[in-house]
Amino acid sequence: MAKALEKPNYGLDAPLIVKRWGYFGVLGLVLTTILFRHLPSHWLCSILASLAYTASFFFLMPAITIAFGSFFLKFRERDWLLDQLQLEGDETVLDAGCGRGLLLIGAAKRLSTGKAHGLDMWAQEDQSSNCRKATRANAAIEGVAGKIEVHDGDMRRMPFEDARFDAVVSSWAIHNIYDARERERALREILRVLKPGGKLAILDIDHAQEYRDFYVQAGLKEVRLLGPRYTFGKKTYLLMARNLSTKTSREVL
Repeated sequence: MAKALEKPNYGLDAPLIVKRWGYFGVLGLVLTTILFRHLPSHWLCSILASLAYTASFFFLMPAITIAFGSFFLKFRERDWLLDQLQLEGDETVLDAGCGRGLLLIGAAKRLSTGKAHGLDMWAQEDQSSNCRKATRANAAIEGVAGKIEVHDGDMRRMPFEDARFDAVVSSWAIHNIYDARERERALREILRVLKPGGKLAILDIDHAQEYRDFYVQAGLKEVRLLGPRYTFGKKTYLLMARNLSTKTSREVL
């Protein structure tokens, strides 16, 4: 019975930010409450207490917003991406920066004869308890363990041959590469491993327009930037594109 009730755990995104801001917010509320009870009844003290409460909520709200996005809203965005991708079921799919498998497993559940591959460096600051074991455990719980493969690697130097995948997806991962030139290397690698006629779909914050411009200049077709949606308190965009070029990716790049 316990096994039947087991649920997948896709982790808390940006856990260090949530813990840091949540800690300061809760601490501020507690200290302000204690001080407020001991302050003299004076209008100036009331104003100061109100300002302190406001500052505490300023710290607390980002933590609440990210946690709410992690445990609720990101599932909606996963389905949004996969609905737009329109997989037929026989594709070989890559999730670049798969983390604990939210998008990887979501894609695998829509495949019949195809297979989904996940690639990640398993950075702990990007997702709580991020590791291969957690991803495989989620896949087993979701009933798709036989439809996925998990690989260790950097999306800027992918361990795959050219034109390997029918579709490449990524969710809230590329923005964690802080240098613009390094992000471009990741975008180039995504195109390199994408088959002619293949589709790509990227969910991300901060640099979506940059991704769109890169793939337009690379000659991809049907390049669309959808959104925004507010998942973690910031604008999330969905980039969709298709590689209709008959040239090899190295000729394009």
